[in-house]
Amino acid sequence: MKLLLDEMLAPAIAGELRRRGHDVVAIKEQPQWRALSDPQVVALARREQRAVVTSNLRDFRALHAELIAAGGEGHSGMVFIPTNFRLTKAATGQIVTALEAKLREYTGDDDLANAETWI
Repeated sequence: MKLLLDEMLAPAIAGELRRRGHDVVAIKEQPQWRALSDPQVVALARREQRAVVTSNLRDFRALHAELIAAGGEGHSGMVFIPTNFRLTKAATGQIVTALEAKLREYTGDDDLANAETWI
């Protein structure tokens, strides 16, 4: 599985996971991706066969349901971070560890397609 980190997540997370051998990019690493709408983020992730990692549960859970409904376009997977998880610089290591566990669990490009998981 490959990951696309939503805009609220630090590029340092993607960098550390890449150093560990994983294919991970962050929205903030690409200036042309900043300020994309949530549907545009999902479309980008689908084109690149990446699961979206986000803590924006309100919008992305609704998108997930819409995209997997009959006639929906589908998506490449969503990894949700609970809203009570503080996205601080100090938490970077915890997020990296949790995401690396998910990357080990879902090794194929389509393993999380049209599904969700939580860290």
